[in-house]
Amino acid sequence: MRIARNIFLGLFLLFFTVAVGGGLFWGNLNFVRRVPGGADFIVPWKAAQNFMLTGESPYGEKTSQDIQQIIDERPALPGQYPYRVNLPLNSLMLFFTLGWIRDLALARSIWMIVLETALVALVFISLRLARWKPHWLFLVFSLFFSFFWMPFVLALLAGNSIVLQALMLFGALRAIDLEADEMGGALAALALVNLEATGLVFVALLVWIVSMQRWRILYGFGMMLMIVLGFSFVLLPSWPLPFLGAMVGNWRAAALPTTASLLSGWFPGIGARLAQILAIGALTVLFLEWRAVRQQGVRWLVWTVSLTAVVTPLLGFPTIPAWLVLTLPGVLLVLSVMVQRWRLLGLGGAILVLAGIFFSLWAAQLSGMASAFILLYPLVLTILLYWVRWWAIRPARMWADEIALRG
Repeated sequence: MRIARNIFLGLFLLFFTVAVGGGLFWGNLNFVRRVPGGADFIVPWKAAQNFMLTGESPYGEKTSQDIQQIIDERPALPGQYPYRVNLPLNSLMLFFTLGWIRDLALARSIWMIVLETALVALVFISLRLARWKPHWLFLVFSLFFSFFWMPFVLALLAGNSIVLQALMLFGALRAIDLEADEMGGALAALALVNLEATGLVFVALLVWIVSMQRWRILYGFGMMLMIVLGFSFVLLPSWPLPFLGAMVGNWRAAALPTTASLLSGWFPGIGARLAQILAIGALTVLFLEWRAVRQQGVRWLVWTVSLTAVVTPLLGFPTIPAWLVLTLPGVLLVLSVMVQRWRLLGLGGAILVLAGIFFSLWAAQLSGMASAFILLYPLVLTILLYWVRWWAIRPARMWADEIALRG
């Protein structure tokens, strides 16, 4: 009887997975055939395709022209963003499989499924790190929020890989939590992209690793980095210099929003000084928290990493709204404390928090107010993280609390 039940359950899960996957693929394919976009995917996809099929350098002028022709359907104009590949070759290898697909719509729809799957995995890993098993209704509500809140929608439409980086980073924390240190280091190495968004998270993690003397994490990190870099140098030994040139060229051409540009627009006289004060204050907060997390448990580390991801835009780095997907684990951490500590009152508050974030960011996007992403949202989420800090960083002290966390 048990064997028959397991077989039935396995077949049901297989059918459900195939049905959901097929539905996502059909929906994504129809969407991309009607809606243009996906520039953050087109750039590495076309570069990988040129490299594999014609031997053209991913960082060469010919590849840049091909990318420009796909995105704008014309050659680049003087002063226009050049669309050069600013990924290192070891990261570009992620797109080699899709590079074999010549149909852009087909490749882009498959990439969207990858990002959607990564988001679901990120939600479940974040809940595990928060030691929270929510009621299935609230889990569905959280998944709905995660799929349709503005940062992920922007990342999905552009094809930005920040979702995968978030999954690798917090997957590394989950592996460290399970004492699979080498795996944690290897996952962290795979997330070594877009250092403007993730660089300070690596600093926080390194401070904790050194203080705990968990050297196996660094071994796993170094081994994975050596493998992917070694393979990239075998494929194209000369890639570092043209990669750096492409990265510098993109930085000069792009005018990404920063706290300085936003505050200077609001207060032309003192905006730059206010941005400096904000950056100094944010950096001071991070420095104090990095000191505090030393020789502490993984719960404390998760909170500190979440705070670091949230505070990073306030330091004045160029930021795009899609990168705020990195703050999703912080949002779920806040919700977990609210629901577990204050029960029905916390549940109502958690729903209000999710609804407030969801509708305010959509309103900001539709009204053209990017400041809500870059400045106001990180400030609000920082306050919420500090509001739940005492409960988030400490293990349950009583058996009743432990039951609540597991339930």
